[in-house]
Amino acid sequence: MAEAAEMIPVLSLKEKKMRELKAAMVARSCEDVEPLRVAIEKAREVDLDSAEIDRATLILHDLEIKTQPVAFTDIPRAEMQALQANTSREEILTSLQKIMKLKVKDGFKGEVLAEFHFQNFMFCQRQGFGPEKASALLSLMRVLHSQTVPKKGSNVQEASELLEELLARHSRQLPPFSVGIFSQEDVSIIRSFVTRSFLRHFKMFQFMYKQQQDLHLCTVARGVVPQVPKPCSLHKDFELDPNEAPELAELLGTKAAQGGEDDPVHDTTVDAFAASVPANSMEAQVMQVMDEVVKDREVEEEMSADASFNGATLTC
Repeated sequence: MAEAAEMIPVLSLKEKKMRELKAAMVARSCEDVEPLRVAIEKAREVDLDSAEIDRATLILHDLEIKTQPVAFTDIPRAEMQALQANTSREEILTSLQKIMKLKVKDGFKGEVLAEFHFQNFMFCQRQGFGPEKASALLSLMRVLHSQTVPKKGSNVQEASELLEELLARHSRQLPPFSVGIFSQEDVSIIRSFVTRSFLRHFKMFQFMYKQQQDLHLCTVARGVVPQVPKPCSLHKDFELDPNEAPELAELLGTKAAQGGEDDPVHDTTVDAFAASVPANSMEAQVMQVMDEVVKDREVEEEMSADASFNGATLTC
């Protein structure tokens, strides 16, 4: 019973600290930074769930980054002094690209951002800003650009409101809420410069992130042996009657060999050849005897013709 009585206050204390932590985790402005930090410390004292404490710590970290002054965050004092000592445009652009972590592969976007930071730096030089003010303005413009231009659905009104918030955070000496880096006169000049340059061309800056590049790819198969052509469908008009093809006449025994016309001479020769074929052995013997007689007669005629030719030659 005593142990149960001791557990009740412990559980109630943890529940109380958990409620306080969740209430502090809705922090949205610099006024909520300190209450959230205190709630995290008390949660650790009573051993609350580490997951909840980690979530609260992440919110505190993001809020501190969001609300802290931006002076010397991107450009430390020594680098700012070295940058202000440069007199060449090329040297300044090279230093700004290195400081703002702009890469060559960014292409057109990187060139535009480099020119954006260069114009902001030259404004600081014309106004005679020292290292603190110049570093604060360059970082302020970087935050203004990065939190509005790439954001989908953002507009000039949101960028203008963020500008006023950043200027208010750096123009009044009210720590930890704000620091007095810029005077009210500086704020008026900066507001006019940003309105003429960045806000006026806000949609042009957005165009860099909204444009699309279409890439068309095609594959080419390179083989050692050429590919076999794909078969195509045939039409009925492509069909040919084999009896009309002269090349097939000898195989089919058609009249195509004669160009498709009747040849009477050829028909007579065929008929004579058909008639000369014996019907039986008796006719074959008769035909053989007749052939021998015809040959003997042809030989006698040739001999008599030769004798006549020789006699005529002697007479002459």
